[in-house]
Order: sequence, then structure tokens, then C-alpha cells
Amino acid sequence: MTAPLLLPEEVLYPEGCFGPLDEWLRRRLLHTLHLLEGQPGVSLNRLGVSRAERVGAYRMVEHEEVSFQRLLKPAADAVGRAVGQGLAGDVALCVHDRTEVEVSHLLMEDVGTTGNPLCRGFFLQTSLVVEGDGAALGTLAARTWVRPAAERGKAKKRKERPFDLKESAYWWRAMQQAERRVGQRGRLLHTIDAEGDIHELFARADAAGYQVLLRAAQDRRVEGEHQRLWATLEAQPVVDVRAVHVPARPATRKVPAQPARDARLSLRFCPVTLLPPTRAETRRAAQVWAVLARETDAPKGVRPLEWLLLTNVPVESVEAAWGVVEAYRKRWCIEELHKALKTGCSLEGRQHTERKTLENVLALALLASVKLLRLRTLSRTQPDAPATAVLDEDEVAVLTAMAPQLAPGTRLAQAPSLRQAFLLIAALGGYMANPEKRPPGWLVLWHGYERLRERAAGFRLARALAASPPTHRVHS
Repeated sequence: MTAPLLLPEEVLYPEGCFGPLDEWLRRRLLHTLHLLEGQPGVSLNRLGVSRAERVGAYRMVEHEEVSFQRLLKPAADAVGRAVGQGLAGDVALCVHDRTEVEVSHLLMEDVGTTGNPLCRGFFLQTSLVVEGDGAALGTLAARTWVRPAAERGKAKKRKERPFDLKESAYWWRAMQQAERRVGQRGRLLHTIDAEGDIHELFARADAAGYQVLLRAAQDRRVEGEHQRLWATLEAQPVVDVRAVHVPARPATRKVPAQPARDARLSLRFCPVTLLPPTRAETRRAAQVWAVLARETDAPKGVRPLEWLLLTNVPVESVEAAWGVVEAYRKRWCIEELHKALKTGCSLEGRQHTERKTLENVLALALLASVKLLRLRTLSRTQPDAPATAVLDEDEVAVLTAMAPQLAPGTRLAQAPSLRQAFLLIAALGGYMANPEKRPPGWLVLWHGYERLRERAAGFRLARALAASPPTHRVHS
């Protein structure tokens, strides 16, 4: 069984999903979500075409009985059911990651410090289901939390605090929530970056029967003559070398910009026994498999790739070891999701002064971002699928009519494929590069989709006026 190109809104938000508030909230949410997908970066007071639409959106996100978790729960439950039924494959990645939402420019109460002590805001942790082809299916869990300024500096004493009182425990709770929603063990492979390299997490996942894949951050003690994790892996023979395409990356505060390249990775793997840290609550050793992928000849001035990955899923062949590497590479999808929230949806640029209101907007933005992220991936993995499986008929009609303008010399004899529609949307957003060398980025894609929705709205209005022209009264 394979997942549909998109989980329809009727599946994500079935009738009755909100209980007593269902009739009003469901109708208002679906309409506002539809508007937000077409105008992802605009403020609510510019959303839609009528005052009633804007007032309705505000009333929903400011309603006292509406919350971040209440808005997300029906969709997350629907994604869980889809995964449990095998629609995302026998095993789907459940990628966990967190990001900061900075609101220092707002006079917002009930926020704390983020990574920079001078910045104010809150944290978002997301659990995203990613299929084998790298396409995002939906979120299984998400939570927000605040780090009070008074608690800054407590990290120095973190070893003295119980695991369940640390922020580290949020990874474990997210895994539990995702598993409950799926309701069937073995359907998820929980994947976390180096922040998830926590012995207690491995111990609890193993006891609960959860499958995990983490990137090692610490050179842990292990059984055997080499005593340390990295030394143990480096003592193993290189079993294979393969080229892996690495896309271009913009500069960050810590790493300079890096051009796209084909990196040659050497591969080593073996089973290891991780010994518990001295003060660990769980004194039991963890039996895992370790895979080391390391770039052998990085260009001068480019930081070489190196991933030391730990998993409790058996890795007994070279192909299985490469499978672990490929699975970890797909976690980049969640980085793109968080980027879409901040760039395409302008989450940090909004002017809401109540944290609860901004979090409700965040819930809607998560749903819209997943949809567009999935469209971008499917345009590469299922390029020949019909665009009508993702876009509505009016949007497809507008793209078909505008194709000669957006791509000179192009005339579509029939409805466009998913790949054609994706490139036409990007062209609407101003994209002019060669897609084989530089695929469209988030910002241009968001702009193109916004313009498509505006034109589709105009197309519907013109059709309605043609069917029922307005009558004009002449006043004497």
C-alpha cells in the first residue's frame, strides 16, 4: 500500500473531530487553512478577499477554547492511522527536531530565552513522518515550550537532575506520543540528530520496543579493546566507498557557504555495546549497531562529511549499512519544514502579542508547510503523476492557460504533470534558473503558489460573473 499524493482535508479533519465546537471550528479552520495555503506569508488582516474572512480567522486563533494542540490533534491522529495502515510503507521515518521561534521584536509575555540570552521566544519540537522516497506525509506530534530566563545556566548541573525533569525528556515523550497515534509497533524508525545522543533514550526505546536511529555526538565508552566509540569504528575495515550528492548550502554563523558536490564516502560498521555514563539513571548497557560514513577527499576549504550513526535495528550487511546512511540523510526534510515556517509563512515576522494566538497560527502554518513540502518532493519522485492529484481543477486550468507565458514555447495538450506544475508554479514566483542545476527554493515556491491561488480566485470570480452577470440599476 502506498500513501495518496495528499491526505485530503476531509481525512485530516473528519466531521466530529472537535467535539462540541465542531461545526463552527472545523468549518472556520478548513476555510482559513485554504486561504493560508494561498497566502502563506501575509498577516491575518490581509488574508482572503473579504472582511468576513479576516474577522473569522482572527476569531478562531484568538478563541479561548482553541489551542495549538487542539488544532493539530485531528490531523496528527489521521497521519497516525495512515502510518498504522502501512500507507507510508512498512517502516516510515519519524524525524524529530526542534527550532527556536524568536519574538524579541514583540511585547509578548509568557516567553523565555532562546539560544542567545539576548533573544526572547519559545521552542517548537516537531515529529514529522517521512516516507521512503523522502516525501513528508504529515506531523505525528508537535509541542511548544518556554525556557525561563531564570533557568539559564542550569545546564551545568544537568547531570544531577532526573531525566524526566530535563528538556532531553521531550524527545522521549514525542516518541511515545507518535507510537500511541500509530498504534502498531515497528511502523516507525525514530530519527534524531546529535541532540538525541542520550543513553537514557536508547535504554527506554529498547525496553519499549521502539526503533531508533541517532547521530552520535559523544565519544562514549564501549566494551572491547578500543574502549571508545570512534576508536572502535576506525579500527574496522572500510567495506565500501560510494559517491553521494551533496546539495549547495548557504553560509551560517558557524559554517561558510558550500557549493554542491559529489562526495565520496567510505563506510565502516559493527555492533557495539554502549556502557552507561557514570551518573546514568539506567545502569544497563545498550546494544546497538554503529555505522561510520566519512568523506575521503573533500575539496580544499570544504568541511568533510562525517556521520557516526547509532541504531538498535540490526545492520548485518553492506547494503543495510548504506540504508542507515540514506535514512539519516532524509532527516533533512524536517530542517526544510522549519525553514518553510520561518521564510514562507513569516512566522517570526507576525505581530501577534499573545503567545497563544501565535501558536494557533503556527499550527495552521505547519499544515500548509507540510503540503507544499510534499508537493516539492513528489515533483521529483513521482514527476509523471497528474497535477490534479494535488492541485484543484481551477488551479490546474490556470497553470495550463498560463504555460506559454511562464515557459515560452510551451503548450500543454492536456493537464500538466506534477513536475510540470511544480516548475510552472516556481516560474510564477520568479524562478528562472535551470532546475537540473539549482532546484527552486522555498521562497520562490511560496510566492508562486500564492500568485497561483490569487489567479485561481479571479478565475472562479470571472466564471461566476459570466454565469450570473450583475444587474445595474439606473437612477434618475
